[in-house]
Amino acid sequence: MQKSDPRGAKASFGLQDILYVLFKHKWKILISSALGLGAAACLYVTRTPFYESEAELVINSVVQRGALDGHETEMSAGGRGGEQVVNTEMLILRSGDLAAEVAGAIGVDRLIPQAPDTASLDDAAKVVQYGLEVKPAGKGSNVISVIYRNPDKQLTLDVLEEVVKRYYAKHLEIHRSTSAFESVEAQVKEVKERLATTEAELNKTKSSSGIISLNDEDLSLSSQRERTKQDLNSVKAEIAQQSTRVERLERRLAESTPVEGVSPIGSQAVVKKPAAPVIAAPTAAQVEAYQALVARLDFHQKRDFELQSKYAAGEIQVVRNRQEMERVRREKAEMLERLPGLVGQATATPGTAVVANPAAELEVEKSRLKELEAREASYEADLSSLNVRINELAILKPKLVELERRREMEDGEYRMLETNLKKARVDRTLDPTQMREIRVVDKPSVPIQTFSDLTKKIILGLAGAGVAVGVGLAFLLELVIDRRIKRPNEIESRLQLPLMLSIPFVRPKNRGALLIGNDRPAEKTEGEGAALPAVRGNNGFHAYPPKTDHFIHPYSEAIRDRIVFNFQVNNMTHKPKLMAVTGLSAGAGTSTIAAGLAKAFSEVNGAKVLLVDLTSEYPDDNPMFGNKPLHSLVGALQAARNTRFKEGSQNLYLASAASRKSDPNSTAFGPMHLYELLPHFRASEFDYIIFDMPALAQTSPTLAMAGLMDKVLLVVDGEDTNRETLKWGYSELVKGRADVSCIYNKARTHAPGWVLGEV
Repeated sequence: MQKSDPRGAKASFGLQDILYVLFKHKWKILISSALGLGAAACLYVTRTPFYESEAELVINSVVQRGALDGHETEMSAGGRGGEQVVNTEMLILRSGDLAAEVAGAIGVDRLIPQAPDTASLDDAAKVVQYGLEVKPAGKGSNVISVIYRNPDKQLTLDVLEEVVKRYYAKHLEIHRSTSAFESVEAQVKEVKERLATTEAELNKTKSSSGIISLNDEDLSLSSQRERTKQDLNSVKAEIAQQSTRVERLERRLAESTPVEGVSPIGSQAVVKKPAAPVIAAPTAAQVEAYQALVARLDFHQKRDFELQSKYAAGEIQVVRNRQEMERVRREKAEMLERLPGLVGQATATPGTAVVANPAAELEVEKSRLKELEAREASYEADLSSLNVRINELAILKPKLVELERRREMEDGEYRMLETNLKKARVDRTLDPTQMREIRVVDKPSVPIQTFSDLTKKIILGLAGAGVAVGVGLAFLLELVIDRRIKRPNEIESRLQLPLMLSIPFVRPKNRGALLIGNDRPAEKTEGEGAALPAVRGNNGFHAYPPKTDHFIHPYSEAIRDRIVFNFQVNNMTHKPKLMAVTGLSAGAGTSTIAAGLAKAFSEVNGAKVLLVDLTSEYPDDNPMFGNKPLHSLVGALQAARNTRFKEGSQNLYLASAASRKSDPNSTAFGPMHLYELLPHFRASEFDYIIFDMPALAQTSPTLAMAGLMDKVLLVVDGEDTNRETLKWGYSELVKGRADVSCIYNKARTHAPGWVLGEV
């Protein structure tokens, strides 16, 4: 037969479990709730109510303006950052200064009538603060609810009206410059005088130095000095080049003049100047080319002067122009060197032949050299003058910078204070009740009797605490303290073990007649077909009045049908089929279930059933057996080997193999006895043998004998079996290769069927 495999426990706790716990412990919850409600009612009766008045203020925005700075901000009370604005206004309403002003206006004698002579204004302000409650109307709302509570009805209304009235003035005092008008006005005058003094000193310094703008003057002098340096360098280069050209012409002129020798010895030498060599005149094309070079050189020189006035020395336009100018100048010098006759002839008419004059050319070049030297002296004088002016400006510059910076600071301060003075003048004349950013939504209401929020919370807390304690106690008992299995579905849902059937709890007076039967069996003569030899006589035993049926019979028949179907599905045809009924604790109901199961199997047509009692210490006095004779196990097996045993009319036989307390020589039936009797079981004519076995324990023989059974029913006592014990017992039986199914006995109903998941 296929064995059942143990499965791990599955932790689950759903809605049905919660409802079951609530229904099961409903009286605990109801009693605890009643105690909580009683305590809340006592507090409600004993506490003295207050009069309460409420006003509501809407904060649209807040204008924040200081007295000494011109920064003005308008923060909206709605959207992001609005919560901070509302919290600030709530702090103003709760402030001690506002409470002191209200207490001074109302009077100490009204706020503290018990001791008006000894009480101070601070004590009265504390009374105002103690009864005042400020809170937002809702989460994220810009409406502030202001509530005041006091035992005096009229005083409640008067205090709240005074709080709202003085709140406006306090708001302006904190956020505006209402009290700083005189201070700001004095500061404006002082700063104005300092600004006038600074401006006069600055103008005097600029006039004496001839400076209109310090930055412009500095920039102009720097630019002029840079251009002068560039011009000076350029002139020096030209002077060096011109000097070389003059020296070359002088050397050429000296070489071209011959010196004749003197007469023979004794005679005086006569020096004769040779005639000037005649140099061929340049052609018209050469003169035209020379004139073009002169024009180009003049153009680049003029352009260089213009570029120096616009750009710095290192700019690309200046550099390129000077490079081109130097190239043209070299071409001109090379052309003059090749054709000296071009000097002084460039303006001649093309096509006319002229004779060049070297002396005239030399004079022209010397004149050019003197011009360049004059330009150099002029540039050096200008550069010296500029350096003197720049040095004077460098000495004067720190003073001018300091004066200008001081003037800018004083001018900015003056403008800011002037603006603040105008705003302070407006704030000074502002009517607090006409502020657009704060409005009264609801004026102070007529005082009504009520309790404070703290008292209300305590009353509700006591009422809710009773319910919470009851529910908490119920779940504490069910989930933590009491580990017993209370419902059949816990076996499958939490422990994942196979459950065959659930048997409800039935009170003893409603359990019915004797379980096996109370009829006297028919007497037979000795011989074939005679009754088995009985250990106990047929004197009968009647503990209850005879009844028609026992409550276990319908459940026993259901168990029988399921076992038979299981045998057929697994193709178990051998005889006899051994079944065991055991439990996890004494009193679990195993004997009742075993007896009912035996009777149910005996009602099968032609079936011979033997019920073996291994648990009763006084089997002769077992009330469930009624007047059925009780046999020994060995005697029943020997008699069942009779060939005419199957023809007998009796189908149910009872046997006892338990140790009897009345017989000191009797021994307990153990696994070895069962092994020895197995051949006799197989040789007997019984169809079913049912063993009522002892409860499972560490030393119980049931664990060793269960593996030899075809079916084992593990009875779970609904009143005395915890989850760990059931898991251990089931796993031990499965380890012994037993086919185990659970029977939940004594199932109590604490909740409606729909809560328990029953249809």
